[in-house]
Amino acid sequence: MTAGIVGAGILFFPAAPFFLFMHGKDITLPKGTEFTAYINGDMKLDIAKFQPAAAPQQDLNASSHDQSASSAFAKLQIESTPPGADIEVDGNFVGSTPSEVQVAEGDHTVVVKKSGFKNWERNLKSSSGSSVSLNAELEKADNP
Repeated sequence: MTAGIVGAGILFFPAAPFFLFMHGKDITLPKGTEFTAYINGDMKLDIAKFQPAAAPQQDLNASSHDQSASSAFAKLQIESTPPGADIEVDGNFVGSTPSEVQVAEGDHTVVVKKSGFKNWERNLKSSSGSSVSLNAELEKADNP
């Protein structure tokens, strides 16, 4: 068995440096996707760039969410054909389809966008505790 290990080490050792040149595949993360990144060293961040431009959307999965707070919001379940489109509520990006978001009661504009397709837009009035399902059928954009 020792001879097999030594033999494999001698056989594969010359090729080992070439594995350092292998790269992974490029990926695209949709806007609003959370991910963890680690850096080596200190990095100064501008806290103002991390503040939301408007009132923050409430996360349905938050464990600190209580019933009294959720009753002041309406739930929107948004799907699209094709899936993977960007969702904007009142001009703010809130996720990609399919998605479930909460909005404060009142008037809202929901826009579903995807490259190569016409924007889908709906105005709605939500009341606290309501649940609304939207299915955006995106039309292909005209190619000039």
